[in-house]
Amino acid sequence: MKHPIAGSLALVALGALLLAGCGFHLRRSAQLAPVLQRMHLDIAGDTALQRQLATALRLSGVTLEPSGGPGIATLRIPVNAFSTQALTLTGFARVSEYSVHYDVQFEVVGAGGRLLIPLQAIHMSRNFTFDQTQVIGSAGQQQQIQRSLVDDMTQAILMRLQAQGYGAAGKPAAAASAAGAGRG
Repeated sequence: MKHPIAGSLALVALGALLLAGCGFHLRRSAQLAPVLQRMHLDIAGDTALQRQLATALRLSGVTLEPSGGPGIATLRIPVNAFSTQALTLTGFARVSEYSVHYDVQFEVVGAGGRLLIPLQAIHMSRNFTFDQTQVIGSAGQQQQIQRSLVDDMTQAILMRLQAQGYGAAGKPAAAASAAGAGRG
């Protein structure tokens, strides 16, 4: 007589090994520097990124503040924009493939205008095919791609905050901007 519980446990263990072997790992919260533990978000454009970042930062132990002030870092995102570009045309000059682009620029400024993390740009894109007979489905597909890009952008920003937060330069923002403007 076989034990159904033992078989189930073996199946779960096998599934876990297969997932670990294929490179799948649960996303962990980022470990941010102490200077980034209290943060104000200043994000232009779409609010989906603000919601995702706020949730991810809270999960990382960051206290979000309604405004900047002493001991509060400000994550500024002046550029937060989607664009769509036609990639492929059919023989009848109809678009059959699009590319959705997502561009974000961010910087982190500390108390007193000190630049903690200099302005950085992140560009992401995804391609999708457009089926003239499935216009509603294509609009839904584009929205799903945008949601996926926001998720990926949130993780990319968090990883950069984690990587660069411990080496925060602490230069005044005006001096750092002037120094960066001279490079070409």
